[in-house]
Amino acid sequence: MFSPDKMMDFQLFSLTHVLTLLLFFLSAAGLVRWYGKSRNSKWIGTVLLCILCASEISYQIWSLVTGNWTIQSTLSLHLCSISTFVGIYLYFKRDSKIFYLFLYIGFIPPILALITPDNPYSFPHYRYIKYFLHHMAIPLMVLFLFYHDHYQVRKSSIFFGLGLLNCLAVPIFILNKVSGSNYFFLAGPPEGTTPLLWFGDDAVYIINLEIAAVIVFTVNYLLFKRLGGIRGNEKDSSLMVNERNQEK
Repeated sequence: MFSPDKMMDFQLFSLTHVLTLLLFFLSAAGLVRWYGKSRNSKWIGTVLLCILCASEISYQIWSLVTGNWTIQSTLSLHLCSISTFVGIYLYFKRDSKIFYLFLYIGFIPPILALITPDNPYSFPHYRYIKYFLHHMAIPLMVLFLFYHDHYQVRKSSIFFGLGLLNCLAVPIFILNKVSGSNYFFLAGPPEGTTPLLWFGDDAVYIINLEIAAVIVFTVNYLLFKRLGGIRGNEKDSSLMVNERNQEK
């Protein structure tokens, strides 16, 4: 279950994979439905927080113990790790501007990673369980924060999120060049079957990444704008009231 060189026979859209995806989508639908009826749901965020923390910490321990820890692949600089740290931060300190970054890097990208995972291990290997729990918890935390704190999603958030993401990408790009790593998949697509394989090479690859980010961010905005409409004009949380007062 913890061996680094066993159970490496993951099959895309196998029964286990499909059931895992079904579990995620049912969980997301359940969270949305729950918040339509109840506000006593802080425990959901606490559970997600524990999963995020356990995922990052346990992976670092597993990598060290098995001798798989490297600067090139194991630093917590992958997009899911950055999303994790942002989600943890937002759980303790509410911030609408930082939430925009989390909204755009922490919802659709992890869902795409669930559908076409960069993971060779099959269930019930630790890496399979960690990978899918981790990538399920990130978008679920986005939904939790969106509903729990009644965040508003504005059109300007698309450009704000893109700007922050590109600011993060610049030092990551330099690190990749220096160390030979591939954080954020800026140096090329990961191993396995992913849509990034269609993005070309070198400068064309980076341009296609930027175009894909714009498309994903736009779709994300439209989705959460719709969810905000369904959520209705409920009473604003104390966070939103305080933010409005600070803007005046």
